[in-house]
Amino acid sequence: MGDKLKRYLFKGDKTIWAVFFILCAISWVEVFSATSGQIKTGSYWSPIIKHTTFLVAGIVVVWIIHNMKVAWIKKTTHVIYWMGVVGLLWAQFFGPRINDSARWIIIWGMTIQPMEFAKMGLVMVTALISAQHQDEEGTDRFALKRIAMYAALPVLIIFKENLSTAGIILATIYAMMFVSRYPKGQMWKILGGAVAAGIIGITLILSAPESWGEDDGFKQKIITWKHRIVDAVKSEPVTAENYVIKNPQRTYSHIAIASSHILGCGPGNSVQRDFIPHAQSDFIYAIIIEELGLLGGIIVLLLYMTILFRCGMIAKKCEDPYPAFLVMGVGMIITMQALLHMYISVGNFVTGQPLPLISQGGTSVIINCVYVGMILSISRYAKKATANPKQSFEEIDNENNPII
Repeated sequence: MGDKLKRYLFKGDKTIWAVFFILCAISWVEVFSATSGQIKTGSYWSPIIKHTTFLVAGIVVVWIIHNMKVAWIKKTTHVIYWMGVVGLLWAQFFGPRINDSARWIIIWGMTIQPMEFAKMGLVMVTALISAQHQDEEGTDRFALKRIAMYAALPVLIIFKENLSTAGIILATIYAMMFVSRYPKGQMWKILGGAVAAGIIGITLILSAPESWGEDDGFKQKIITWKHRIVDAVKSEPVTAENYVIKNPQRTYSHIAIASSHILGCGPGNSVQRDFIPHAQSDFIYAIIIEELGLLGGIIVLLLYMTILFRCGMIAKKCEDPYPAFLVMGVGMIITMQALLHMYISVGNFVTGQPLPLISQGGTSVIINCVYVGMILSISRYAKKATANPKQSFEEIDNENNPII
């Protein structure tokens, strides 16, 4: 009875299920720890109750999505894409501005980040277009134009509001194109264009006048980027006093890591959580290392690499290109965001990126759980595809593969 219940509740790749629940457990403990020291007024339990609600909702989302047919997921591609685009436009013109950024919309009292839907929509669109343009040599040259048309507007809007997120999206799309075997000439041109654009962009940012920092809007963001670039690359010695005043996030995250040792100070015993801004979200990896030590930090890194590795193994078993490209895209966007978050916590560059499936959040938690559900759904297809290599995923879906 127990084995049957497990097979009913937890279908698909068992390793992905295990990694998912471990990350959820780490999230619950570390978010509680990171927020508990910052409670000045109100309920002590309120932040963790809210986060627990999102985690439970995320687990339900994973269970629902992992029971969906791959063909059903495919049919939602354009719906999710346009939800993201419309949401981004709505946030620009009608959404609240928080910290001079228009990243949110409010629906029925809930704050939603349409950027997360746009990210997922672009991954799904890239997988779909790449699958539609397959020939004997890989993906034909016409696919790139279609992807560029879909990506242009949302990426430009996201670039304006969050440069690092735009970079993650573009890097993921490029990696998916590499996996999908786009023409080598196109790939080299894209890489060369990206390098040239990066050099020109950094040059223009560094040459921006400091007076722009007194303005509101995009000019102020450019000066923020300028300061972050300068802080990340400058080599002259910095006094401890100035270091703390100018770079509190970087300073205290480095202190947390330096004081961690091998095993850390133990869950709930963080000291630097009281000083790191956004410790429960943008810098939670520093809290993880402080409390769980270098060993805990390495384990968390390996968990994300395991997700990417398992996605690669699942993709190899897929006979149809669409699920193979989608599972690789999902694995790459989760892993790239995680690696960037970790680099921010331990390095010199500061920007805002949550740690997938661990950082506190609403929309990001749910969307990352949708990603996990997709991986598990495709893993179910891949297992059946191995036994029926001549059938498409639509045919396999229609054969003894109910929604639940």
